[in-house]
Amino acid sequence: MLDPLKYKYTVVIITEDKKQYDITDYIKDDAWEEEDGELAARISFLAKNDSTSKGRLSALAKPGCWVGILYSYNGGKKTEACRGRIVEWNPSATATQETFQIKAYDCLYDLQESQDNLFFANGTKTKSVVTKILQKWGLTVGTYSGPNVKHSKLVYKTEKLGTVLTKVLKEAKKKGGKDAFLRGSGTKTVSVLSYGSNSTVYHLEETQHMMQVSHKISTASMITRVKIVGKENKNGSSPVEATVDGQTKYGIRQKIETRGKDDKLSEAKKTAKEELEENGKPKETITIQAPDMPVIRKGDMVHLKTSTITAGYYIVKGIKHDCDAMTMTLDLDSTSNYKMDDASDSSSSKAYKVGDTVTFHGGNKHYVSSYKGAKGYTVKGTGPAKITKIRKSAAHPYHLKNTNWAKTHVYGWVDEGTFD
Repeated sequence: MLDPLKYKYTVVIITEDKKQYDITDYIKDDAWEEEDGELAARISFLAKNDSTSKGRLSALAKPGCWVGILYSYNGGKKTEACRGRIVEWNPSATATQETFQIKAYDCLYDLQESQDNLFFANGTKTKSVVTKILQKWGLTVGTYSGPNVKHSKLVYKTEKLGTVLTKVLKEAKKKGGKDAFLRGSGTKTVSVLSYGSNSTVYHLEETQHMMQVSHKISTASMITRVKIVGKENKNGSSPVEATVDGQTKYGIRQKIETRGKDDKLSEAKKTAKEELEENGKPKETITIQAPDMPVIRKGDMVHLKTSTITAGYYIVKGIKHDCDAMTMTLDLDSTSNYKMDDASDSSSSKAYKVGDTVTFHGGNKHYVSSYKGAKGYTVKGTGPAKITKIRKSAAHPYHLKNTNWAKTHVYGWVDEGTFD
C-alpha cells in the first residue's frame, strides 16, 4: 500500500538554450492542477528571485520557457507529473526580498486558446476528427482510448479549438460513444482517454486518508421544463408547439426553445430532451482533501468511503496538487454520469474480477440474492473471501464466499464498499 508521506516533488526549469536546472530549493507555494472544464493543466509557484551563478532566477525562467514538476516515491526514480510553458511571469520586490511568480500551462494551452475554421465530411469518425485537429496544431497523438463513432458533417467557423474538441467528444457520447477527455504530456503529446480507464483504482477512506470532506446538492440552476415555440405570427406572438417536462418535482424552471423554420418538431423535442438530460438534474458537488498522491489524475476513477457519501466509485473531474503542503483537493462525480467501456463502466468490473480474494469488513450485510429487496443478514467477522460472481447493474453486485470460516462467515451477495 502506498504511503502518501513518502512522495517528494522536484521543480525543474528548461531555459531558452535547453539547459535544465533544479530550482526546488527556491520555490514555495507550488502547485499543479487539472481543472474541470479546462483542457490544459496548470503549474503555478512563487520563487525567491535570488542570484545564481547564471544570474537571477527570473532571468533563467523566462516567458516561453518550460517548467517541469517531477515526483519520486520513497527515494526512487523521478517521474514527470506535469510540464508547462510559462505564460505569466511576474517579478516583484520589497525592501527585504525579491520574488517572482509564474503560471505555466501544458501543451494543450495553445490549442485551447486558438481559433480556426474547420470542416469534416459526413461519416468522419471521432478519432479522425480529433487526430486531425491535434496534428494540425503540431501535437502528436499518444494513447487513444476515447470514442470512435461516425459524425454528420461538422462545420466550425472562428471557434476556439478547445471548444470544438469538447463539442466533438460530447456529440460522440450522444451517439453512443464513451465519455473522454484530453491529457497533455511532454511538450507536444496528447492522449485521448476514456474516463475511469486508469488501471489502478485507489481507495480513499474518511477515517484513514481524508482531511476534509464536503458534499453539496443544489437544484438552483436546474431546468425542469422546456417549452418549444414556433415562428412569430403577424401579431408578434409565437405559438407553443410542445412542452417537454423533466424533473418538475423540484419546481418549474422553464427554458424557451425556438424551433427554426427548417427544423422538424421531432428534432426540436430531441434537443429539448438533451437539454433536460444535461441540465435537468440536481448538481452534486463532492470535494475531498487528502494527503497528496501525484499518481491520481483528472479523469481517474477512485473508490470512496465516508460517513456522509454513498460508498462506491467516483470520477475525478478536477484535481489540485499542493506540492508545498503535500495535499490534494479532488472534485468528484458519480460514475453513473459517465459512459465508459464495459470493462470500466462500473465499479464491479473495474477494480475486481471473479476469482479475486478480498477482505470483507464485518458489520456489513450479505444478501440471499443480488436483487433489490433481497433479505440480508449482518456478518460480524472481518476476513478473507473470494469473489465468485459479479452482476454489474444489480443492487448487491458481488457474490462472496469466505475462505476462512473462523474469521468471517460471509457467503452471499454484498454491496460495493463492504470489502477491499
